[in-house]
Amino acid sequence: MSNINNSRTHDRRLGGDEKHTAGSGLGPNGGRTASCGGRQRETVGGKCETRSDAPAHAENAQRKVMAHGGACDGDWWRASASGSSAVSGSNGGSSYAGGQWAAGDEPLYYIVSPKDVVIAKPRDTEDHIAWLLQHGWHEKALAVAESGQGRSELLDEVGSRYLDHLIVERKYGEAASLCPKLLRGSASAWERWVFHFAHLRQLPVLVPYMPTENPRLRDTAYEVALVALATNPSFHKDLLSTVKSWPPVIYYALPVISAIEPQLNTSSMTDSLKEALAELYVIDGQYEKAFSLYADLMKPEVFDFIDKHNLHDAIRDKVVPLMMLDCKRAVPLLIQNRDLISPPEVVKQLLNADNKCDCRYFLHLYLHSLFEVNPHAGKDFHDMQVELYADYDPKMLLPFLRSSQHYTLEKAYEICIKRDLMREQVFILGRMGNSKQALSVIINKLVDIEEAVEFVTMQHDDELWEELIKQCLHKPEMVGMLLEHTVGNLDPLYIVNKVPNGLEIPRLRDRLVKIITDYRTETSLRHGCNDILKADCVNLLIKYYKEARHGISLGNEEDEPRVKMSDDHASQNISVIVFFCCHGYHTTCLTDSSYTNSSKKEIEVTSQEAETYDDYNGYLDDASDDSEETKPSGPRMRCILCTTAAG
Repeated sequence: MSNINNSRTHDRRLGGDEKHTAGSGLGPNGGRTASCGGRQRETVGGKCETRSDAPAHAENAQRKVMAHGGACDGDWWRASASGSSAVSGSNGGSSYAGGQWAAGDEPLYYIVSPKDVVIAKPRDTEDHIAWLLQHGWHEKALAVAESGQGRSELLDEVGSRYLDHLIVERKYGEAASLCPKLLRGSASAWERWVFHFAHLRQLPVLVPYMPTENPRLRDTAYEVALVALATNPSFHKDLLSTVKSWPPVIYYALPVISAIEPQLNTSSMTDSLKEALAELYVIDGQYEKAFSLYADLMKPEVFDFIDKHNLHDAIRDKVVPLMMLDCKRAVPLLIQNRDLISPPEVVKQLLNADNKCDCRYFLHLYLHSLFEVNPHAGKDFHDMQVELYADYDPKMLLPFLRSSQHYTLEKAYEICIKRDLMREQVFILGRMGNSKQALSVIINKLVDIEEAVEFVTMQHDDELWEELIKQCLHKPEMVGMLLEHTVGNLDPLYIVNKVPNGLEIPRLRDRLVKIITDYRTETSLRHGCNDILKADCVNLLIKYYKEARHGISLGNEEDEPRVKMSDDHASQNISVIVFFCCHGYHTTCLTDSSYTNSSKKEIEVTSQEAETYDDYNGYLDDASDDSEETKPSGPRMRCILCTTAAG
């Protein structure tokens, strides 16, 4: 009993006043309580093992021991039992200093009773972790396991127990966030927990933590994760970010596409899901389907996508979305590919579009650009284009009216009257042949005498000049303006004689001075132009005369193989006569011809001379075919008499 008393003394000195509830078997710090009958219970500081051949008696002895108190503190165990026969330590001679046992010197205590023996041992790390887990302190157990004091497999066991605990507590987000730390590089563990989360319908919370390399899981695990995100509208944005961030090589896109496609055109279809589906189509190589979704989503990069994958055929049904997205890029795209999508198809789609966009403006931009590229490509829509110009770009209407011949004049005139477009009315009236009414519009509504004079000048109609003067005579200011602007077109004296007596014309003296000055200037310019014209004619005649007097080569090495003389002249040295008109004659031929040919022959020679002149300019004379073996390839000197004689 002295040993027990000594142990109690040590207990009070080292462990304080901790007490146990009789029979509870739980220590406050996670040890194992002494056990009897083959069972073990944790105490404060160590293990207690029982060796007994009579379990029932051993258990009674255990109760007796625990009733009096048995505890361990630090690294050793203390106990007392009223029914024990002896308590002894196996390391009774070991040192104990500083309040704890030295490493390797921890004692073993035997509690002996008449029926059993209880062995008390110091607890280890696994005992401590097991006790923490038993009491729900998983975080502390994980911290102990991470300290590396136990087996390497212990961390996996603790992690699995911890995750199971969080799943039971429905703390799925916390469990998912701990998976990278607890599962680490084990692909099999990751796959097991992926499918477990999928079974619990909580896989979306795990997806952000799933590894894509080191370890890389089976493609099925990633596909299941993406499908789980696609089936829940609240996770569609996460699906899009996941598809963009995950490497395409780790999964097959087709199973995910098959899961998303049934949701198209349903209430569960969101823009994020559409974009994710488009990304999956790109991964799977279905570029046309991806383009269709990108166009519906109004993605600015759709134009680069078209050029990158050569999807110009696919724009046929997406005219309106492309125009709404960026009309400045869509219009050139449609015009460049008008062989694939004709102008009537483009116009039809724009006219049938809903009211969400100003499709008439898009139609104006398209037809305007088409007209600039090819004025006849959209000729069937020129009547419509007149109205579009009047609504969106009135300044371009008049150039269009002047350039096009495919619009109805009556319809265009009605549109111009409704929009009060005066100059356009004048032009249309002029084309309709109603020049007097057009002139009336210029004078009475535009009050622009310059344009009136220009209009009358372009019509080349003397009656219009009379009409212009007639309509201006009752307006003194118009008469003065008419005098200023008709110089060079009408005689100012003719207009002055038409002016009624007593009509006061503002600034008449200044205008008459200007008319006289302009007339003198015009007369001086005409005389100067005539002098320049005469000087140019003289200079050109002199130049022509000098050119005509130049010497002409009658024979050279290049002409010899082409010009073949007749046998009569081949061996003779005969002189020739060449005129300034470049016609050449043998002297003998010319002399003989002048004395022997009759007047009829001379007339024939004259006609043949004209034909020979044509031959000189590159035309072949039919009469020379019999006398020459080879036709000349270029102009050459030929004797007219020889040629006619051969004929």
